[in-house]
Amino acid sequence: MKTTINKSRLDFIGLPVVGFEMGSAEGDYTGELTLMLNAARNEERGNRALVFASRLEAIACFIIQKEMTGIEAAEALRQEANRIQNESGDLH
Repeated sequence: MKTTINKSRLDFIGLPVVGFEMGSAEGDYTGELTLMLNAARNEERGNRALVFASRLEAIACFIIQKEMTGIEAAEALRQEANRIQNESGDLH
């Protein structure tokens, strides 16, 4: 891999800036990085889908156990939606 160190360019703390020649065939990792990022995103989406499905199953069991009416079940779903929205806000 071709590494370029430009000693005349210094970063904000006075150290040399180290870079990679992204234009050369040896240093072009954009495709590999894109694949890795997409794989990580898909894995995270899959994990979140499993958590969400599990939570829906738990809510369904709760509704059945409590023998809730349709209105009560809808309210339970609204409360869960609110909890998820709050949790989402904590992450951002």
